[in-house]
Amino acid sequence: MLRPVKPLLPLLAVAALALGGCATTHRVQVDALAHPELAPAKRTYAFATAGKAGLQSNDLRTDEVLRQVAQTLAGRGFRAVPAATAELNIFVDFGVGDPVTRAYTFTTPIYAEVGGHYSTRTRETKDADGKTRSTVEQVYIPGNYVRVGTDVSTNSVTTYRKHLRLSARLREAGVKPEAGREVWTITAVSDDSEGDLRAALPLLTAAIGPHVATDTGQAIVVELDSRGQPAKR
Repeated sequence: MLRPVKPLLPLLAVAALALGGCATTHRVQVDALAHPELAPAKRTYAFATAGKAGLQSNDLRTDEVLRQVAQTLAGRGFRAVPAATAELNIFVDFGVGDPVTRAYTFTTPIYAEVGGHYSTRTRETKDADGKTRSTVEQVYIPGNYVRVGTDVSTNSVTTYRKHLRLSARLREAGVKPEAGREVWTITAVSDDSEGDLRAALPLLTAAIGPHVATDTGQAIVVELDSRGQPAKR
């Protein structure tokens, strides 16, 4: 049910050029789908893994991710309950992709003045006694500016793709957790020059918050400031 994820790199390039002394704007691509009848009604959940309803993680990274996801879900009216009584099994997938380096070529036109020259002219003035005085001066006559060449420069950008994906499946008797009907799913991805998932996690969870259990219709781009708040235009 996942839609293709479009590259965010052109957005990053624009951001890099526009930042200057302004605050950083983070762009997160979000894609959400939801069952129109089940999604609004099911609000209790337990985290799950394949073959197991309920999740007891012994991994600190996973615990940190689940803690932040749980806070986001609580803000949307979801309530964590024991797996035996949960309406939904929620699967959480996250990670950082391998570095991707792309080269960009920029061309800048070079202009130069052609045809400019100096000309001599005589200017006559009268003094207080009415005598005429002549002054010789050099005057520059500008030429025309024309394109005389092109400057070509190449730059490379290395980015890391971070992703956070939630899949909420209906808890059904006699059905494995991962085989339950999918009630809603949401994916958030961000590309930047840092390979640190921990730093990106608050942005990813903030981006998905308003769109959990909804259908975005298509992949959308959410713009956030460094605090995870909607970026001001």
